[in-house]
Amino acid sequence: MKLSASVLAAVALAASSSACSLAGCDKPDSGSCGNACCSLTISIPMTTTEVMNSLNATITAGGPDGLYTPMMTAEGTLTFGDLKQFGAPVDFIGQAEHQTINGQYTDTVNFTLEPSADGKSTTVNAFSISQIAGAFGDDGQNHWNIAQLFDEDSKFAGVATIANKDSSCTGSK
Repeated sequence: MKLSASVLAAVALAASSSACSLAGCDKPDSGSCGNACCSLTISIPMTTTEVMNSLNATITAGGPDGLYTPMMTAEGTLTFGDLKQFGAPVDFIGQAEHQTINGQYTDTVNFTLEPSADGKSTTVNAFSISQIAGAFGDDGQNHWNIAQLFDEDSKFAGVATIANKDSSCTGSK
């Protein structure tokens, strides 16, 4: 009987501390990167500069849920660094942190913004990983960290096409 009570208590605790219980947290990952993660590509019919400016404004304002923190780049700029001067295959590189809604976890979200051949559209390569070691499952949090920036941002709503880049975050709840 003690074991059953302990198991029930653990399940109740786990359910109450779920990292992501929102409607958009429907694509969980199970350690596909050696830790829970998500890798997505987002196609947007806007220039890389327009996408970067919009994402930067959204993230520096805390993001759609107020839980994003912009990170300083190696280039010395907040959230996004400009790589065009180096002739890199991507125009911008960026990083932010996102805290889970329950306040228990922080994830790192990385971005590259790649221009199309004609320069009129952008491919965003976005990758989110749970910072806590041993995060086998993420409850869909890493997918949500990326997707809400494109679902909720009115500038991208209805024009962004989101696709999985690999086998990460393809589960279902």
